[in-house]
Amino acid sequence: MVETGNKFHDKVSRLIGWGHWFTLFNLIIVSLISLRYIKYSGLSDSGLGIAYQFISLIGHFSFVSAVFFGIILFPLAFAIPSQRIYRITVSLISALLISFLILDTQIFKLYNFHLNPLLWQFLQQPEQVEEIYSIRLHYISIPILFIIELFISAYIWKKQRFLQAKSVGKPIVTFLLSTFLLTHLVFIWADATEYRPITQEKSIYPLSYPMTARTFLKEQGWLNDVQLFEHINKQNPNKVSGINYPKEPLTFNTIHSSTTDKNILLLTVDALRADMLNTDNMPFLSQLSQQGITFKNHFSGASTREQGIFSLFYGLPNRYWFDMTLNFIPPVLVNRLVQEQYQFGLFSSIGFLHPEFLQSSFSQIETEELQHFSAKNNDQLTTQKWQAWLSKQSKDHHLFSFLYYGQLEQSIYKESDRQTLADRSDNMTHYQQQVLAVDQQIKEVIATLQQNGQLANTIVIITGTHAASFKKTSNIESAISDAHVPLVMLWPGKQPAVINRMTSHVDIVPTLMQNVLGTTTTADQYSIGQDLFNPNERQYLLSGDLDNYIIYQNDKITQFSNRGEINSINWQGDSLDEDNVDVTLLIDVLSKMRRFNNN
Repeated sequence: MVETGNKFHDKVSRLIGWGHWFTLFNLIIVSLISLRYIKYSGLSDSGLGIAYQFISLIGHFSFVSAVFFGIILFPLAFAIPSQRIYRITVSLISALLISFLILDTQIFKLYNFHLNPLLWQFLQQPEQVEEIYSIRLHYISIPILFIIELFISAYIWKKQRFLQAKSVGKPIVTFLLSTFLLTHLVFIWADATEYRPITQEKSIYPLSYPMTARTFLKEQGWLNDVQLFEHINKQNPNKVSGINYPKEPLTFNTIHSSTTDKNILLLTVDALRADMLNTDNMPFLSQLSQQGITFKNHFSGASTREQGIFSLFYGLPNRYWFDMTLNFIPPVLVNRLVQEQYQFGLFSSIGFLHPEFLQSSFSQIETEELQHFSAKNNDQLTTQKWQAWLSKQSKDHHLFSFLYYGQLEQSIYKESDRQTLADRSDNMTHYQQQVLAVDQQIKEVIATLQQNGQLANTIVIITGTHAASFKKTSNIESAISDAHVPLVMLWPGKQPAVINRMTSHVDIVPTLMQNVLGTTTTADQYSIGQDLFNPNERQYLLSGDLDNYIIYQNDKITQFSNRGEINSINWQGDSLDEDNVDVTLLIDVLSKMRRFNNN
């Protein structure tokens, strides 16, 4: 450091120089502590993935450390006149921030979440949550960390000239900047090629938001759906160590009852609201529901198509979406159907090049329709293809049919945030017309089963992937309609009924596994749902999307986000007091969302 004779300038210059080295030493400490994230999430299943875990650790926390220097150390060097007070202040701030990092690693271990305002509320009420006690023990680390920081501070102050004389600052900065850039460039490549050992590390570190460019690459013509599918197919999926699904090997009855001799038809409609089940909008399904079992208060496991289908086939919360899709882990339902030698007839009006199909639900199945993964059909063609497939099937085999009908104009409910009230009214009219057209397809499907003499031998399940609100998606009021879908079941041997208790998509897997596929394993070992015919009321249902979770209860709806924001309304849409949060309920939800974690 060259002195200029200007005392203030020289003082600030030395403090800033000290701050550079202090930040570097703390980066080393932070990086060592952050190795716990890798420990708790598990090493990647490829050499490149493991290398990325460590490179991204250094790159990410180098950036965080640079931000720490820029917004704290640098301005304080001008604001605090005394170097002693400056170093003590910075050491205290550093000790507090590192203690929060240690706290975050423990929360990540317990809940697979990072510290947010909601979890902070839990820490203030440890008497309700036993696991919090082990977390609160980390508070005692603050004075210890403060002493360590003071020692580092004094050492660097004493050795500052010696460190600067070594001229290693620029090589270190170059190395750290390279790891930061490499972290994002490699992730862009991994996202574009669906290289799961890297993409599954997206949220391992707090405040980590790796760059993606898949949309840009497609717009430039450098990436297309065929190439993407080829990249996916080249990978060799293995079960990741962080997931324990199912929790134990499933057991089955060796003697099948007559119920297990039934075919299964699962018919799903994109964005189908529960209130569309009436004589005006869906006259045929409304009439059909009188012959079957209608669940009036049924909710999708998600407010989006992708996760809605995921909840149908897995019976799991959205929390496991990335784990299953990135690792191609098939649902126990489909595995059992394969074991029972069901013939699969899979038909979708949007094709199958979607994570909810090829990377999860049907990842271990090969059918002619799946081979034409990028083909998109209209609803009528989807029905016709299913009819042609059905006509070729032998009655000696059990059949599993999956039909997906999409809405022709999805923008009418997907862009509600940018629409006026008049636009939403017009869109509702268009939506009702689309629903009426889908109703005709359902009529054709049922008629085909009747003509083939298979209706009496087929369990028919008709529902929506999720619903549509036509309110602003950022508004919690949209939660009233976003997941409320119709569920109509035709179950041979069961009498028509109307069920008013709250049920969910996650209940369908346990229902089929227990009543059709002969499992004797309890549902909590492979799902968070319960048998639809179980008369017991549950305390709540869980839905939402990847950013916000929705808890449906008989008297209210609660939304909480990954960022810790929480809101509650009643079923009339009136806001409720946010201070009276049921911490025990939220902890139960968090526990349910980590039930199938290995740690």
